[in-house]
Amino acid sequence: MQVLDGGPTTEVRADVVAIGYSGSSEESDVRSTLTREQLDMQPDLERYDILCMLSAWRGDAYRDGLPDARTVRERAFELLAGIRRELAEDSRLGGAVMMARLSTLDMVADQTSSGPVCTVRFAVHVDAFMEA
Repeated sequence: MQVLDGGPTTEVRADVVAIGYSGSSEESDVRSTLTREQLDMQPDLERYDILCMLSAWRGDAYRDGLPDARTVRERAFELLAGIRRELAEDSRLGGAVMMARLSTLDMVADQTSSGPVCTVRFAVHVDAFMEA
């Protein structure tokens, strides 16, 4: 598995996780929503979503002679389970934030000419306080 900070710039492996990357140049990689308590001249509470993407590809995944989306879908959700496990074990991200948690996801499984691929786009919601 390959873990990237941001989007890929070179060839990627069959299993890849990109943190802070929405998968689209037309979409933001981080979204912040200001809440009432943040509408202050000096807000110190931050709430934002970090968009991420993971992908599992298997060019040789076949079942009964047909490309097998189930194999890549199961692998993609294994990768996602690993991310959930990491967040559960350290939801403060080493003290960098107050709390981080998986908040949304969407999944697409495609049959390509190179074999089946499953992509999961997800957001990690963060609550944090800015340093004064």
